Amino acid sequence: MTDPLMSHPAAPAPGLVQPPFRVGFFTWYWALWIAMFLGPELYWVFRNPQGTLSWSVWDLESVNLSQPFDFPMWTAVHWSVAVLVWALFGWLSIHLPFGLIR
Repeated sequence: MTDPLMSHPAAPAPGLVQPPFRVGFFTWYWALWIAMFLGPELYWVFRNPQGTLSWSVWDLESVNLSQPFDFPMWTAVHWSVAVLVWALFGWLSIHLPFGLIR
C-alpha cells in the first residue's frame, strides 16, 4: 500500500530533502530592530499619540497638522523628509517580500 501523501503531485520526490530554515544573525538583527521600534511606538500610539516618532519628526519640521497637505508651505527639508520616507517604504515593499523570503 502506498502513502497517499507521497502520491500527491505537490509532495516532494522521494529522496529529496528540503534544507532546514536557518535563523541567522541578520534574521535576529532585524527581528530585534523591529521589536525595539514597535514596542515603544505602539505604546505611545495607544497612550499618547504625541509621543510617537512620526509626531516628533513632524513637530521638528513645524508642519501644521491641521493642514498637512498644504504643499506651498513645505520647505526643502519637508520635501526631503517626505521623499526619504517614500523611498524607505518603496525599498521595504520590494525588499521584504523578495529579499527575506527564499
